[in-house]
Amino acid sequence: MSWGQHLLRQGHQARLLPLPFPLALRLNSWGRRFLWRLLTSQSPQESFAPPPAFQRQLWGLSFRFPLFNAAGMFKYAEGYNWAYHQGAGAYLVGTTTSHPRPGLRWNGIRQPFMSYVRSRAALNALGLPNPGHAAVARILERLPRYPDFPVGASVALDPELPPSEALHLLREGMQLYVAAGVDFLELNESCPNVPHDPAWGSLEARLRWIAEHFLSCRERFVPVIVKVSVDLAPELLAALLELLLELGYDGLCIGNTSTAYEALLPAIAEQERPDFVAFWRRIGGGVSGAPIADRRRQLVRFATQWLAQRRPQREFYIIAAGGILSPSDLSSALADGASLAEWYTGYIFAYAEHGDRVYQWMASCLGAGSYEGSAMPSC
Repeated sequence: MSWGQHLLRQGHQARLLPLPFPLALRLNSWGRRFLWRLLTSQSPQESFAPPPAFQRQLWGLSFRFPLFNAAGMFKYAEGYNWAYHQGAGAYLVGTTTSHPRPGLRWNGIRQPFMSYVRSRAALNALGLPNPGHAAVARILERLPRYPDFPVGASVALDPELPPSEALHLLREGMQLYVAAGVDFLELNESCPNVPHDPAWGSLEARLRWIAEHFLSCRERFVPVIVKVSVDLAPELLAALLELLLELGYDGLCIGNTSTAYEALLPAIAEQERPDFVAFWRRIGGGVSGAPIADRRRQLVRFATQWLAQRRPQREFYIIAAGGILSPSDLSSALADGASLAEWYTGYIFAYAEHGDRVYQWMASCLGAGSYEGSAMPSC
């Protein structure tokens, strides 16, 4: 067991202790940043190369495994070789904005975060920290490239800028990533921790502008996937799918964290509810992990059924994100119709238990490969 895995596991054990909310929040927020720097600075002690049977072909790209990190895990283009050697199917960096962002600070606490171990959940109000499109694109341009391991970038509008200026800068950032050699782009329209206009009319206008000024004039084909929240209503999801197909987008990622705090409260363990309520009432933030799995599952099934009836004449895929914590979660997400899946909170909990064998463990329910040398969980 690596020192990073050991410390992460000890941190999860410490979360079971009753602590006053301000102290628990401060320790969680600091601990998340410290442990993440420690983990991603390591070289994996074990490597996993997914067997060819796991490979998936989308948009002319080969993904060696149908699961990889969600946007937000690698904000600063760190952990690239780490993810590859563990067996991830791709590498997604971001979400980045045009201008660097330090993230949210609340009562002196930088990038507020809290994990809920009993509930297999987390709440974060990080505030979209990142060094900017240009800085990350320069790093990606210099990375070694591996076969069947696509590199993607997640991008978002600068939330404090006027919409017109923000859109032009977003297009410039997307162009920088294309020039840096990324294989796909994910447009994040779902971050709950920054100001944005969620109204349908505004979203439609943004998507139309990007389609006209970027999709229609790509110098080389780079798929663009739109990412939405699991809080999206099914009737809006149908309208969004229709719009994305009309405009030439290439996929939809469902979804990001949820702000339906009261509706999700029953999914939080009773011992953790006071901290959970204190966090969202004082700070806000987005809920991730097991509590949002049902919402993601319902929307993925809806989108899959809608597309089956619509029968688009071009490649368009659904990616599942949110509440992927176990091999059975991954298997069911793919059975629901998702072509790929992303994880973050689930990865953290899985890494605490399985270390560098997280992707090998996740492969155990997909009908290929093996988890040799250790007992496999029941699927």
